[in-house]
Amino acid sequence: MRIRVATRVGVLAVLLAVLSALSGCSNEAGPAPKHAPRDPGPEALRTKLAALTVDDCYRAPEAQDPAGCAKYVTQLGSIPGRAEKYAGDAHPELAEHGRALAAGIESYRRARCDQPDTAGQPACAQALTDIAAALGAVQDALVTMLDGPAASR
Repeated sequence: MRIRVATRVGVLAVLLAVLSALSGCSNEAGPAPKHAPRDPGPEALRTKLAALTVDDCYRAPEAQDPAGCAKYVTQLGSIPGRAEKYAGDAHPELAEHGRALAAGIESYRRARCDQPDTAGQPACAQALTDIAAALGAVQDALVTMLDGPAASR
């Protein structure tokens, strides 16, 4: 009888140890972040613009197959909002150019320029041209904001 009780106590102790070890794994993979990620600021936007303005879709938009520029247009998606944010009240031209960029992106999407067989469609060629012009204007306005009027390209 004492052996059975000892066995039961031993089994119970092992089960409690296993359950205790497993209970730590039940909720999450790690601690939750305490703060939202910090905004990298306008310098990061300058870097992003420098990278995007060497793309062929920017440099020669009229010569591109619009569907081939879909990834490029997607990468532009966050720029209008960031331009608006960084413009504040002091740099309305940056916000204005950001809105023009958003309109160009919307025109590209509305015309479904990301679909195959859109080469030669005037609406898509115009959307890419408008996007390139607005992106260049955003870049110029951002450089002016960060470095002063003499620094613009």
